Formats: sequence, structure tokens, C-alpha cells
Amino acid sequence: MINGSYSLTYKLFSLLLSLSLLVSCSEDQTLSADEHLFNLLPEDRTGISFSNVLTPTDKLSILDYMYYYNGGGVSVSDINNDNLPDLYFTSNQGPNVLYLNLGNLEFKDITEQAGVTGNADWTTGTTMVDINHDSYLDIYVCAVSGICGLRGRNQLFINNGDLTFTESGREYNLDFETTGTQAAFFDYDNDGDLDRYLLNHSTHSPNNYGKAELRKEYAEKSGDKLLQNNNGKFVDVSEEAGIYGSSMGYGLGVALADFNNDGYTDIYVSNDFHEDDYFYLNQQDGTFIEAAKSFFGHTSRFSRGVM
Repeated sequence: MINGSYSLTYKLFSLLLSLSLLVSCSEDQTLSADEHLFNLLPEDRTGISFSNVLTPTDKLSILDYMYYYNGGGVSVSDINNDNLPDLYFTSNQGPNVLYLNLGNLEFKDITEQAGVTGNADWTTGTTMVDINHDSYLDIYVCAVSGICGLRGRNQLFINNGDLTFTESGREYNLDFETTGTQAAFFDYDNDGDLDRYLLNHSTHSPNNYGKAELRKEYAEKSGDKLLQNNNGKFVDVSEEAGIYGSSMGYGLGVALADFNNDGYTDIYVSNDFHEDDYFYLNQQDGTFIEAAKSFFGHTSRFSRGVM
């Protein structure tokens, strides 16, 4: 599964190259001087015509929103359990698009019938996850709200198992109006269900600069959030869990792994601009300790992504 808010052209290019390699190469094949290991497939061959087109205006451009050209997101996984990876693209200013994999690197746009176009003014990251444990992947989409008049909520499209989806963000308490970057789902408390880390990004304001203690001041719109899954309802436990949710964080990347091999998932967040990256060590009791300076001699400034 591939999640993220990256350049869609690059992601699609990488996907098609990888799939082309799988279906066209074998161990005993050799290439002549005029052959290529990878081939870029055209739109009329794949059926994929998505493009994240941006149209600057006098009210919304790179001058008004610093992440204007950060790109949308793409999720790659199997939505109908036919063992073929399907594609979901998010568009910053236009409709999102879902492509069903028909095999042989051919795809069909099923967005309208699937009901996953989306309705936010500005869409960013997307994640495919089986949030209700019915063996069908659902789609979560992040949006940016509250900047330059942009409006929209994060959306959760529940897979109905018949190539249609039902938007259910409110039912799961996941319909946030924030400056969303990406969402990552994982079981941080090892209770058998999926919790969620919501990565948001800040914008420049006077409140973003000052002593490190500002990290502890909660910002509803731009602060990161840790959500605990309580019987299908997600509850914000960020502050009690030790997650920074201030406007100092410019979250552009999040990685989840058991970094210290204790059986519990930890969190690494890359932050843009002056704020440090965050390295949250899971304390096995529902809380985290931010410990980047204890484990890393150096971290980058203006961090973009992390894997």
C-alpha cells in the first residue's frame, strides 16, 4: 500500500514502472543496447488520465498558501479483493479519481459510480485502510480548511463491497476541519483495533515562534492529533498521550514502526521550517515520550518526508 501527499506524476510513474517490470521481465531475460528495462505507458494504453491541475487566482496562489504546490495524494491497493492494485488520486482543486485495475495494466475510472469524488475545496493526503474489519479497504481523505477561505472536512469512504462507497466521516468522528496533510492508521495500544494519527501543518503566524514550551499549547486547526479507536468511534487523546498539537508543527511526513523492538508502535514526524522533528516513543501505557534529542545527534531542518 502506498499512502502520502506527494507529486502525483512521480507516484504514478513509479507505479507503472514497477508493474511493467513485474509483468514483462523474467530472470533469464537480457536487454540489448536498444531495449529499455522500464517503459512509460501512455494514457491511451492504461486508461489513466488524471492530472492535478492548479489554477492560481488573485485570492489563492503560492503567495497566499505556502504549500500550494505540494501536490495531492495517492493510495494504491486492492479495493475489490481481486488481487489487482487499484488507484485513488486526490486533486487539490478538482475532483478525486478512483481507477479500477482491469488487469494487464489497464484501468477504468469508476469514480462517479463509486461515490468517492470528494467535496472539499482543497484535498491533500489519502490512505486506504480496512477501518471496520470487513475485509474490504476503505478510503480516508484529508483536506485543508480555514486558509484563504478554503472549506472542507476530512472524509471517510466506507467500502460497501460492491465497488461503491458510503461517506461516513461523521459517524466515526473523523470528519475534521483542519489543515490536513496525511493520516496514518495503526494500533498504538495493542488492543486489536486501528487507531489514527492525523498529521496537520501550520501556517506562518506570530504564535509559531517563541520558547519550546509553545509546543504544549493546543491548536485545534493546525496541531497534530492522536485518535484512539473506542468501539468504532475515534476519540482525541493527543494531550493525555503526550502528543504535541501546537501551531509550531509544520507536519509534512509521518512514519510508524516499532523502533525499539518492544512490541509497541512508535511515531516519527518530520516538521518543516524551524520546529524539530518529533520522535515519539510508545510507553506501553497509552502515552508517548518525545525523545528525538536522546536518540539522534542531528535532525534536518525543513524536513519534507520520512519513511
